[in-house]
Amino acid sequence: MRPRSFPSAIALLLAALPAFAWGPSGHRIVAIIAEQRLSPSARSKISKLLLDGKYSIVDIASCADTIRGNPRGNPTPADVMCRSLAGEVPSTNGLWHYIDIPVPTKAKTLEAFCKDDNCVTARIVSFSQILRTSKDDAQRRQALLFLVHFMGDIHQPLHAAERACDKGGNSEHVNFSLDGKKESSVALHHVWDSSELELLMKHVNITDDRVFAGILMAGIKPAEADKWARASVDQIAWESYKLAVSKVYRGIPFQNFCDNQKPAPLVTDLTSAYENDGTKVVREQLTKAGVRLAAILESDLISVGQASGLPTANQ
Repeated sequence: MRPRSFPSAIALLLAALPAFAWGPSGHRIVAIIAEQRLSPSARSKISKLLLDGKYSIVDIASCADTIRGNPRGNPTPADVMCRSLAGEVPSTNGLWHYIDIPVPTKAKTLEAFCKDDNCVTARIVSFSQILRTSKDDAQRRQALLFLVHFMGDIHQPLHAAERACDKGGNSEHVNFSLDGKKESSVALHHVWDSSELELLMKHVNITDDRVFAGILMAGIKPAEADKWARASVDQIAWESYKLAVSKVYRGIPFQNFCDNQKPAPLVTDLTSAYENDGTKVVREQLTKAGVRLAAILESDLISVGQASGLPTANQ
């Protein structure tokens, strides 16, 4: 969700633009899984909120990134749609997409890493409460839009970790081999946003998001899904953090990016074993995100007055 690195001057200029978790394809896949798991009643309530079915949660899955990009000049139809659905959004919304848990840390709670509730865990809790209790459809529409996106974000491991001021892996540079097409000196964060998912879809020879989401859904075991849905928001963040420590940073040489005077970062060649292991992580995290998004939306829209499908305390 921070800049990607390229060798050319033009690419460096493009790198100043923000990159986002999972990319549109990943967020769509999460929303497709969730949509298929919702009850007809929940779908009906969502349809009403999204202008009587004019849009779906799949359509709005990347809106939080569009809004965060804050384009000026000539907005695209997607820009117009997303901003009209979201309404007024504070300038701090860019901080809402992640929580930087230091690698390593001895902390047991997340409060120290979420100043003024400007982090993904706090915002999921806040928007869930709004969707559940607000009588204002505009507020609830905004809450739905951000919830759909942030439940995807929190499952990307580098949205829950930061090592030595590396901005969630954005300062780490790696070479990634995408089935013969080499991505040179790209940000580690970009690899986990997009490259690993693209490689995973290539492995199964699928380019259509709905078809791929169907494959993920077919592998969901009911007992496993029930267990996933019981995780608290804080537990999900810690789960992603542990994946960052054990999988994402594995084999990446430590560099201290807190020193602004350091020379250009090292560029690490990722091994095929690393890349293939990464696809397994991405596959499970996208599936979990879809299951958990469905759980929280079902709870907030249908089970008002009952316990939330996703507890908000670190249990």
